[in-house]
Amino acid sequence: MMVDAKQMRCGGCGADGFKLFTADREARIAAECQGCKSISYIEPAPAKLRIEWDDDAQGCITIF
Repeated sequence: MMVDAKQMRCGGCGADGFKLFTADREARIAAECQGCKSISYIEPAPAKLRIEWDDDAQGCITIF
């Protein structure tokens, strides 16, 4: 569990469940709300995103 981090929710319906997709291979992640199905895009700046494992993680987010 993450300590001192605020949980994110959908700004439309308030749901806290999301599915993550690659919007394009290197720049953006699409987060689809599982409540109202609205999509938010996460785009880091500079446009390079690296996913790492947490020290206690059993797995890492990956592309299927």
